[in-house]
Amino acid sequence: MLKRLATLVLLAYVLTRAPAGELRLVDGRVMPGNPVKLDAQGVEWKEGPGPAVKVAMDQITRIDVTAAPARNPSESWNDIELTDGTVLRAVKVAFAKDQVKVELAGGGEAAFSLKSVSNILFGAQRDDWRKDWTTRLAQRKRKDILAIVRQDAVNALEGALGEPDAEGKAMPFTPSGADKTVPVPLGNIHGLVFERLPDANLAPVVARVTDAGGSLWLAADVAFDGTRWSLKTSGGVARDFAPDKPPVRIDMSRGKVVYLSDLKWMRVTDPLATDPFRFRAGPTLDKNLDLGPIRMGGALFSKGLGLSATSEVEYDLGGEYRELRLVAGFDDAVGGGGPVVLRVEGDGKELLRQTVARQGRKVSMPVVVPVKDVRRLAIMVEPASASDIAYGHHLHLGDARLTR
Repeated sequence: MLKRLATLVLLAYVLTRAPAGELRLVDGRVMPGNPVKLDAQGVEWKEGPGPAVKVAMDQITRIDVTAAPARNPSESWNDIELTDGTVLRAVKVAFAKDQVKVELAGGGEAAFSLKSVSNILFGAQRDDWRKDWTTRLAQRKRKDILAIVRQDAVNALEGALGEPDAEGKAMPFTPSGADKTVPVPLGNIHGLVFERLPDANLAPVVARVTDAGGSLWLAADVAFDGTRWSLKTSGGVARDFAPDKPPVRIDMSRGKVVYLSDLKWMRVTDPLATDPFRFRAGPTLDKNLDLGPIRMGGALFSKGLGLSATSEVEYDLGGEYRELRLVAGFDDAVGGGGPVVLRVEGDGKELLRQTVARQGRKVSMPVVVPVKDVRRLAIMVEPASASDIAYGHHLHLGDARLTR
């Protein structure tokens, strides 16, 4: 009996201490484990049975706290974008004059002033409505917008929005060119856009926090006391997380890491891009050359480049970065492949020349290139021999990033 009890206790300990998350560092290291504490100075991170280690904030690029829960395909929600760039996914939205209270997807609540809201899209679970809304936001003028849906068609009206009534049942709206204000029932509204002046008092963003419901919080402060997570956005909106519903991901890479796929290149050349016998041409951003996800040796890369074997891409770095890090290899789903030669030049000087070839099951390799003080960075992919060109040889650069 005692032996069985001891086994159960040991099993419970293992399960409760099993690493649930990952800590990603500027130098590319990934540390599985669990956070013990997080504050403005850094994180205390526990990898195993030994003591927790302290990691300074300037060395952290991302903390994966827990796995994202599966999305309920029948769930409906509303997207609320705040003036600081935070985007909340809310299953319920309640108004009362100048205050907004929301019930968040994934659990939890938040309350804030209507003045901190940039726009709201109701029924945001529909892909077609989200795409239409994104287009309308890009084309908006310096006026408020009220959108309604009639016979599944979106009608957007420009004018001036007021504050909802005390019961939160109607939104006052004055159409452009009209003198009369009309109370529009909130249940009839498809979307709202509030014309807001830029806020000069926004605090600097230190982290992009994704919660279990899919909300993205641009946090000026994020903390963990060992039991509960909390944050405050750049615009001052607070969020406390229940112990059993922690945030999913805390991205702290801003200002420390820049992905090549997010940089605008100065020049890109591919002499064979128009060759009618060519299988594929690049570059592709965050996708493989067949426009699918980048996956090498089973490992999935959410960021990266796809380059054909005659490509050259040049970037202006301005001497601001320290290292270029990437995984070079061949995508699992794209036919063809190496061998190819990966070349990296900095200000006309060759920094790397590396042949990349398949070696059994090994289809990729890590690459680190010092780029300190480099202003112009050129990345070239060349065929290992002239006969390789016609067979669509290529290379994918997973998680290609620059670190400061």
